[in-house]
Amino acid sequence: MNDNTPKTRPSGAAPNSAFFIASWKSLEEGLTLMAGTPERERLVPETVSALRKAQAAGDPPSKLLLRVLAATAFLSDDSPIRSERGEVGAMT
Repeated sequence: MNDNTPKTRPSGAAPNSAFFIASWKSLEEGLTLMAGTPERERLVPETVSALRKAQAAGDPPSKLLLRVLAATAFLSDDSPIRSERGEVGAMT
């Protein structure tokens, strides 16, 4: 076998170093497409900036992924951020 021969692994076995890579630009584009309201769409750049700062501050990959998933859930929600009574927040 030479170096160009593909290595095979048993069916269902995960690679030792499997990972997913996405650029910050592609994340921002995806979040923009998924934004549930124009108001939430306007929050996308600020959200991506905060995620980048979290990574730069040393958040481990698992925590950063959790932040990305939480941001995706929040931004894709189609309910208003402010209620008709003027209350602020997604949980009001």
